[in-house]
Amino acid sequence: MNRYVGLAAVAAISGMAGAALAAEGDQFLIRGDAAKVMLDQNMLNVATAEKIAQACVAEARKEGVRVSVAVLDQFGEPIYVYRMDGQSKQGIETAFLKAKTTLNTRQPSRATANAVARGGSEFRQWSFGNFAQGGGLPIVVNGNQFVGAIGVGGSPGRPGWNDEICAWRGLTQVMGKQPDLLPVVNAPAPAPAGGGRG
Repeated sequence: MNRYVGLAAVAAISGMAGAALAAEGDQFLIRGDAAKVMLDQNMLNVATAEKIAQACVAEARKEGVRVSVAVLDQFGEPIYVYRMDGQSKQGIETAFLKAKTTLNTRQPSRATANAVARGGSEFRQWSFGNFAQGGGLPIVVNGNQFVGAIGVGGSPGRPGWNDEICAWRGLTQVMGKQPDLLPVVNAPAPAPAGGGRG
């Protein structure tokens, strides 16, 4: 009997914790009449997308660099796009490509870059529509619900700064602690050319 009471208590606590997590994530999602029209309860709202992008832009300004930011929903449609003055087409396009890579893989675009650096085929990644550069991160609520992706492009990387760090800082400021960034895997140095005297 006590075992059943204990299990019931654990189930009740788990249910309350799940409801609390869902309620916590609600602030980032479309709710009310808009959600009814879309028939979807897991769409990132534009206010959150804008806050994330603008937090990233503020970080870029502190670093004295310019970025482009693309925030896409879970279907790959743009929610919010921002480019700082002076951004080239390349910076804008790579922001979209990085976000789309994250959308395709449900992982940071750094995972694709690392796979290529370890010897994976860059052509194969391109054929899947993936872009092998860091700067795209998933946007997740309630622990495991993918609701979109952010891609940042256009800033020169240097120690302690790159597009991926910009995206991570923007997400952290708006949505709280994010998973740690993946380490950067560098391609192995090419072997010296043969043909020397033996």
